[in-house]
Amino acid sequence: MTPDPSPWSGLDVGGPLSEGSRTQVWAGSLADQRVAVRRSRRPAASLAWELDLMGDLDAEGFLVPTVIAADDGRREVDGIVVQRWLEGRPPTTPADWVAVAGELRRLHELMAGRSQRPDCASVVELRSARRSVDADLDAMPGDAVERVLAVFESMFDVPRSVIHGDPGAGNIRIDESGRVGFLDWDESRVDLTWHDLSNLDVQVLDDDSHARATRLSNAREAANGWVVEPHYARRRLAENAGDPRPRGRG
Repeated sequence: MTPDPSPWSGLDVGGPLSEGSRTQVWAGSLADQRVAVRRSRRPAASLAWELDLMGDLDAEGFLVPTVIAADDGRREVDGIVVQRWLEGRPPTTPADWVAVAGELRRLHELMAGRSQRPDCASVVELRSARRSVDADLDAMPGDAVERVLAVFESMFDVPRSVIHGDPGAGNIRIDESGRVGFLDWDESRVDLTWHDLSNLDVQVLDDDSHARATRLSNAREAANGWVVEPHYARRRLAENAGDPRPRGRG
């Protein structure tokens, strides 16, 4: 269902751009500027954390889709958020992807002390937390749980910070001046920084770290997709043949 535009005077909502399990996005216009109109299914506290992050990143000079408040000052109305449109193109060259990695690393450095997003947990906390967004360990068989936890717990030495969570080409824009912008922060949270750095179109970690980060990505995808994408989840877990035992701290 198309969002109600009335809380934003002059908002015109156009056609849909995307639809996921937690977010729908429409193109729109407001006061002669292009906007994105988004419906989030996140709980209010989780969405507020994300919008607070957008404001702080904008203040730090990141190129992000900042929020346009409704007429009464609210940033979201029943889960509907209006955000400024980011112009630009997806990354296509190795140089583009190196710039993307640099901006992700700046994000990780600046936001390292931020509190966790409500209803989220980093992967190294999942043994006790059991759930984080799409991951539900209690919905997985015990052998699969132990396999993913063995990978997660071997990552104790990887830095934790705010991560974008889904820095694929479709969520990145390079503007005319070469600045890197990031769309769709729905999966942002505090977690291991390698989640952001392991699936770019260029390798930015050393060989050992990249190999470990690939195992991390496989385990995370298996845990996230076990219920909603079972075949995909099992295939990703199968790629981690010979899972490591958790590394000791001594």
